[in-house]
Amino acid sequence: MNELTLFLADHYPEVSPHSFYRGIFPAGELDTAGAFTKGKYTAIIVEITGTRKDKGRQRVKRWTVTDDLDAVEAATQTDHFCICSPVSYAGKSRTAEHARMLYAIAIDLDHIQMEHNRKYGVPTGLIDLFHQFDTGYLPRPTYIVSSGSGLHLYYLLDHAVPLYRDYALELQDLKRALTSKIWNGYIVDIQSDREIQQEGIYQGFRMPGTVTKQGARARAFLTGERVTVEHLNTFVADISKAKKAEKHRKTNISLANAEKLYPEWYDRRIVQGKPRGKWIVKRALYDWWKRKITTEARTGHRYYCIMMLAVYAVKCGIAREELEDDCFSLLDRMEALTDKEDNHFTEADILDALEAYNERWVTYPRALIEYRSGITITPSIKRREKGKQLKQEPHLKIARNTLEIRNIENGEALQGRKSKEDIVQRWQHDHPDGKKIQCFRETGLSRMTIDKYWKTPENKNLRGGAVK
Repeated sequence: MNELTLFLADHYPEVSPHSFYRGIFPAGELDTAGAFTKGKYTAIIVEITGTRKDKGRQRVKRWTVTDDLDAVEAATQTDHFCICSPVSYAGKSRTAEHARMLYAIAIDLDHIQMEHNRKYGVPTGLIDLFHQFDTGYLPRPTYIVSSGSGLHLYYLLDHAVPLYRDYALELQDLKRALTSKIWNGYIVDIQSDREIQQEGIYQGFRMPGTVTKQGARARAFLTGERVTVEHLNTFVADISKAKKAEKHRKTNISLANAEKLYPEWYDRRIVQGKPRGKWIVKRALYDWWKRKITTEARTGHRYYCIMMLAVYAVKCGIAREELEDDCFSLLDRMEALTDKEDNHFTEADILDALEAYNERWVTYPRALIEYRSGITITPSIKRREKGKQLKQEPHLKIARNTLEIRNIENGEALQGRKSKEDIVQRWQHDHPDGKKIQCFRETGLSRMTIDKYWKTPENKNLRGGAVK
C-alpha cells in the first residue's frame, strides 16, 4: 500500500466496491436489467481491455450498470483499467447529451504535498487536507478513493439532480470553484493556478476495486455524510460571486413574443422542430489546433487540449472516426510530458475528452478554449484590424472620400444620416444572396431592426415591415 492508502486505512472504515456504488446509486434509482422503464436510466462503466483494433486504437468495452450492480462486480474482477462517473444515462452513450441524473460531485486531487510532517510522519498535504475538513474551510467528502497516486473526493448528494442544461452549467461552476479551493498551496504542490486540473461533472474516475497505474487496486473509504448542493455552495460563495452575471444568459423573451419578433426562427425551431443552425468552419482550423497542441500542450492542460480538439472537430465537421484516430495518436506525446508518477496521461483521459464531440459544444468560445488549454490563441489579422479604432481626422477623411465615390456611382446625394430602413435595403441590394445574420454582423443593426425592414420574396414590393 502507498502512503495515501495507509493513512486512510488507519483512520477510516473501508467500503467494498459494491457498497461504494450502492451509496452512489441507491436501490431503486437505476433501471432494472432488461426492463427499459420510462423515466429510469442506467450508469455506464468503460473498460480499457488492453487489446487494440485497427490503427492501434484501444479496444473499449462498455458495461451497462443496472439496479443489481452486477456490472460493478464483473468489472472489478478484471485486471483492466475501468472508469465510471456518478451519472445515469439514457442509452449506452456516455455523452453530456444523454446524461440524465447526477448523484455525486467527484473531484480529482493530484500533486499532493508528500514532504513528511515531522510530528506525525505523514505527508503534509494529507495533514492539511483533513485539517481543512475539520476546521470547516473545506467540505468533508462522503467517500475518498485512493487511486494509487492521488485521491478522488466524492461528495454524494442527498438526492439526484436532473442534468437539465441550466442545472448542469450551475453544477459545473460549483465543481470548478470547489476544485480551485481544494487545490490550494497547503495541500498540493503546484506552481500556479493554471496547473489546477479542472474537470467536468461528467468525468469518470478509476473504480474502487480495479487496478491502479502501479498494479494495486483502488480502495474506497467512508469519510463523511451525504451533502446538499446548498451546503457545497456555502464554501465557494466568495469565488462564485464574481461569476454570477455569466450564469444566466438565456433571454427573457417568451415564446409568444419570440413568434412575433423572430417568425422565421420560431417556424424553423419550434414549429418544424429543426436543430439549431451552425457555421461549418474550414478543416484548416482543426488541423491548426492539432499541430498547436502537439508542440505546446503541457501538464495540467493535456486533457483540455484533447477536449478542445473534439470541440474543433464539431466546429469543422470532422468525422468522429478521424477525431478518435488523431486523439489516440497523440497519447504517447501527451504521456511523454508526465513529470510526476501521480500525473500520467492515459486512454481514459482521451475517452473522457472525446465526450466533447457533441453539437452542444459547437459555440464554445475562443477565450474559454484559450483559458482551459493554457495555449495562447492570437486573433487573426482580420479580427485584430476590426478592433482597431482610427483617430478622428483620418476616419473622417475616409468617410468623406467613400461618400463622394458613392455619390458619383449612384447619382444620388448620400450626405447625411441614412435611415435604418435604407441601410437594410441597401445591404440586401448589395448582397442578393445574403442572410440576416450576415447583415447583423456587417451593419451592427439589431436583429429586431433587420427583421422589421428585411424584404422577403413575399413582401419584396412592400416598403417597411413584414407581411402580417
